[in-house]
Amino acid sequence: MTRWVLRVLLLGACAAPAAAWQMFGQPSDGKIRPVQHLHDDGKIRETLAALSPEFIATLRGTDLRQAYILMGDNLRKLGKLDEALGQYQLGVSLFPTNVDLLVRQAMVLHESGLDERARPLFMRALAIEPRHWNAHQGLAEIDRDSGFLDRAASHYEIALESLEKRANVWRDYAEVLLRLREYKTAGLALHKSLELEPGSSDAHILLAFARRAQNDVDGAQEELGEAEKLGAGVGAQRAKALFFLEAGRRREAQAAAETILKSVPNDGAALWVRARLRLAQGDAAGALRDLTAMNMDNEHLSFTIAAARKLSDEIKKMNLRREDASLKQ
Repeated sequence: MTRWVLRVLLLGACAAPAAAWQMFGQPSDGKIRPVQHLHDDGKIRETLAALSPEFIATLRGTDLRQAYILMGDNLRKLGKLDEALGQYQLGVSLFPTNVDLLVRQAMVLHESGLDERARPLFMRALAIEPRHWNAHQGLAEIDRDSGFLDRAASHYEIALESLEKRANVWRDYAEVLLRLREYKTAGLALHKSLELEPGSSDAHILLAFARRAQNDVDGAQEELGEAEKLGAGVGAQRAKALFFLEAGRRREAQAAAETILKSVPNDGAALWVRARLRLAQGDAAGALRDLTAMNMDNEHLSFTIAAARKLSDEIKKMNLRREDASLKQ
């Protein structure tokens, strides 16, 4: 069976997993149970206070394993990642085959940008529990960020067997599919995401890119319109301007760019669109002014900035050629 067919089956009807892994394991009937109740009630500081070194020294087996999980989880909620990591590492040293501890240690390393250390731990977890959703999700994110998109898609598919109700995971999966140019399947994933979270402007924006990639410019604009209604703001307006420009609909591209520039005068994408339009009309000086006015420090517009610099260089070269030609006459 090809993976494409697997995706369609997955997208069409996600069955509940046969044996979903329980996040917190199974606490025993021993001493850890009252502390588990504090955790379940969201009492972070009370949970940590109850897990004193003296109390932990009295625990054995399942209770001790769960103590390290609870310590790490609650420290993580307080943003104390280094301390949480220490608890998970200590737990893994005592319970090296416990998947809950392995995956938690890997997730903290992943969140800290230490993917080269996180990956082996996720792989160890999968060697014990091959379809552990959290391990597959972690590896999907690492592979996506590393550019191994095909592997990332495979991990997302397995994770979604257990996370079929998580709209954000469907969106993450769709982003990978878009980068793989599997636009129809990405569209199916995004529709599933919108079923679960109808108010997601991000899903509508991604769906706009999927429809635009299939030459459905009007459909893409409809999705961006929905995103704007949901508060997407300038991000959706930028995409509108760029889509119109790509489609050769210059008047609409101009209007969209001007709308952005009224609220964000130095917006890179809008200025780049207007510069392209001015250059097409023979106004090289105006195009160069727009490119010069761009904010080149916005890391979220790296592609637009690179394109603007290239276009600016081309205009300058064109002006030099004109000057050379006039001198020769």
